[in-house]
Amino acid sequence: MGPEMPIFFYLAGMRMLVFLMVLASGHLRAQVFENAEEAFQSSTRSQKPILLVFSGSDWCAPCIRFQKTVLSDTGFQHYAADHLILLKADFPQRKKLDQWLIGQNERLAETYNPRGQFPHIVLLRPDRTLLATLTFKDQRPEEFISQLSLYFAE
Repeated sequence: MGPEMPIFFYLAGMRMLVFLMVLASGHLRAQVFENAEEAFQSSTRSQKPILLVFSGSDWCAPCIRFQKTVLSDTGFQHYAADHLILLKADFPQRKKLDQWLIGQNERLAETYNPRGQFPHIVLLRPDRTLLATLTFKDQRPEEFISQLSLYFAE
């Protein structure tokens, strides 16, 4: 055994420690994109579908419930991290958004939510075509995941 062996064990131990810290800190949560181009690029790279959520975050009661009940749920976050790219198109009334974000969300709505329904949830393929329109009727996170799972081959 040479002097480099203890360094090897030290580095291996440090890698394990960093991995455990990431696990414990919840960094395995799904990333929620607001920038559609970044979300579509990530979807293309990963070949994961996009869950696009049209929301009125500060005025739409069902949207707020969906955020609190499903999107914020740890189980859903882990499911989404493995299966989805999350994209939020928000249409708040009180919160001010940057002009580019308002324009982007309006363009997304023209294509995927022309009736202006809230919440409106669509599942998109990486090529931006519609895979499914999903409904939120106060389901528990597990029920919403079951609804989503119908679109994934196991």
